[in-house]
Amino acid sequence: MQIRNATIDDLDEIVLMEELFKAPFSKEQVRYEIKENPCSVILIAYSKETNEIYGFIDFWITFDSATICQLAVKEEFQHKGVASFLLEESFKILKLNKVDFYTLEVRESNEKAINLYKKHGFEYVTTKPQYYSNGENAIYMMKGMNWMDKDIIILGIESSCDETSCAISKNGELLSNIVSTQIEMHRKYGGVMPEIASRLHLENILFVIDEALKKANVKLSDLTAIAVTRGPGLIGALHVGLQAAKTLSLVLGIPLIPVHHLCGHIYANEYVNSLKFPLLAVVVSGGNTELVYMKKHLDFEIIGETKDDAIGESFDKVARVLGLPYPGGIPIDKLAKEGEHTYKLPLPMHDGSLNFSYSGLKTAVINVVHNSEEKGEKIRVNDMCRSFEDVAIGEIIDRVKKATLRYDFKQVVLAGGVSANSYLREEVVKLFKDTDIEVIIPPLWCTTDNAAMIAKVGDYLYKEKVFANLNIGVDPSWKIEDYRKF
Repeated sequence: MQIRNATIDDLDEIVLMEELFKAPFSKEQVRYEIKENPCSVILIAYSKETNEIYGFIDFWITFDSATICQLAVKEEFQHKGVASFLLEESFKILKLNKVDFYTLEVRESNEKAINLYKKHGFEYVTTKPQYYSNGENAIYMMKGMNWMDKDIIILGIESSCDETSCAISKNGELLSNIVSTQIEMHRKYGGVMPEIASRLHLENILFVIDEALKKANVKLSDLTAIAVTRGPGLIGALHVGLQAAKTLSLVLGIPLIPVHHLCGHIYANEYVNSLKFPLLAVVVSGGNTELVYMKKHLDFEIIGETKDDAIGESFDKVARVLGLPYPGGIPIDKLAKEGEHTYKLPLPMHDGSLNFSYSGLKTAVINVVHNSEEKGEKIRVNDMCRSFEDVAIGEIIDRVKKATLRYDFKQVVLAGGVSANSYLREEVVKLFKDTDIEVIIPPLWCTTDNAAMIAKVGDYLYKEKVFANLNIGVDPSWKIEDYRKF
């Protein structure tokens, strides 16, 4: 059996073999593939003695990736190794072109073809619903050609709230992390204004991407994949980052990796130390309060979560009623150091679970402030900050203590914006001071939203081949346990 490139003289033979498919290429399409498509490579398997054609493979090479468009073998030559021969010959060409991965779509019902591709190293990536004209699903498969032989350079994009950020990582090492913050603009309103946030992301996204590439000394053509925050977050803000990521993925022909925002906050700790399993992640931010148990990398189990307000949201609302600037965590933490716990505030939900509730605590502070104003009494802001912080952070410490009795873990990591709180850091370190459990405290630059943490998770997901189609949308309520579902 021999191999050669197709010529226009093979047109009629290829068209006849196309009839084996449920949706065959037309004669004009085949002609275009042979003569005009600069990306197309068509290989013919034939007999050297008789010159008879056995089958063909048509694949496209774009940048550092390739896609199989058609693979057909004449019925009388099927099950004789022709398809395998064509695949192996295509691998040789891809190696010469330094292609990193080879992709294809195959009908979900075509088990023989799926098994053939698996035999040659292709792996399942995802299912494309109703991909074919008759409504049948497609199985999207991929084969890494030089998967671990080449540097993995990830461009991460984060735009879930009020920071526009882009980062570049190479084999997990951070090369650049550019953050354009909107805090000063939103401070005027005492909180994030979603519409303004989206508009500012639009204005800033190209600048931060360009600056991140320049600082990392990386060209677009060097990139291996694009990782982007898909959720949770503000829907308009998320859309800006995702559309930028989709565009780069399409133009560069490289994988798109959707990243869960809270996964990013957890993995930001790896810029301090390696994660050790099993571990407990204490995720505390403006929109989330969760205890996440991890038995291994990319394995997330929520064992406790807020039933109403998040702790960070409560800090912001308490700060606002006390006349303190946004975001509220910083001024409350600072003033609490100068105050005493003199205000009696209710302890939130205590039902024996590991869940949280901050709505009642926040409302209690607001009521105390309003009642004092009606009586003409002046609130002792420092004392209120101390009282509120003691209770709010105390709830976190209480649930972590309970988790130590119910779960076995080697490490505790803090994650999210509220992990910058000095009192929380001190109390967590104190709690595990005389134990074998290691505590990782993230650097302050990792506590705010940034793309470095997205690139870090993207590196792990790339190795797991967790890639998305370009029809993916954002999910403002995406659960961390569903990070592979999109």
